[in-house]
Amino acid sequence: MTRSSPPFFTVRAILFDLDGTLVDSAPDLCGAMNHVLAGRGHPLLDLTQVRHLVGHGARALLARGFWGETAEPPVADPDFEAAVTDFLDYYRDHLTDHSAPYPGAVAALQILRQRGFPLAVVTNKPEALAQKMLEQLHLRPFFTHVVGGDTLPQRKPAPEPLRHVLDQWGIPPHLALMVGDSGVDVEAAQATGCPVVLMSHGYRRGIDAEQWHPDGVLDHFEQLPHCVPTEQKEPR
Repeated sequence: MTRSSPPFFTVRAILFDLDGTLVDSAPDLCGAMNHVLAGRGHPLLDLTQVRHLVGHGARALLARGFWGETAEPPVADPDFEAAVTDFLDYYRDHLTDHSAPYPGAVAALQILRQRGFPLAVVTNKPEALAQKMLEQLHLRPFFTHVVGGDTLPQRKPAPEPLRHVLDQWGIPPHLALMVGDSGVDVEAAQATGCPVVLMSHGYRRGIDAEQWHPDGVLDHFEQLPHCVPTEQKEPR
């Protein structure tokens, strides 16, 4: 059921997560996962299973694919690191075979840019893959910055990736809205001091979005422009 009254935020800029928020990337992540699993004699996963495993980057995704959704990546394991390399090499060549922006995402980005909002992507996907995905899906021109999981020493849910963009914009955290899909985004936004909304279509490992206590939950991108002012100036 669509929520009839989206929340409103008096903000000057908007930060977006990528996988599960702007782009449904699970089909191609599933393909890369099964390429690695098949090559090592593990059972293959279906798309629904992979949707529940996405959220903390490639190493966490692969560990969960091997050993279950509570698994953590091992430390200093050369076989696992070789599997990560295999995963990334395959995924790099099949990044957008079946991935696509969620319905309404492009239209919402167009409206927000027309209003003058600076936009950025802050993701745990490696920066080079995030940049390539955005370029292949013709989304890159919407964003002034793209921060990946390896851009800084820290990644979400740490606040540093969000602060990195806000510092370059010269915008205080309370005037920037984070749009994500999971608890990782809520934790990062709250640690930064940003308001945060979650898209209900995202990758949350079966957890209802409301359980993370975001400032709002949106069911469709057409709601997002109603959450922010109708006009904005670019930061200097």
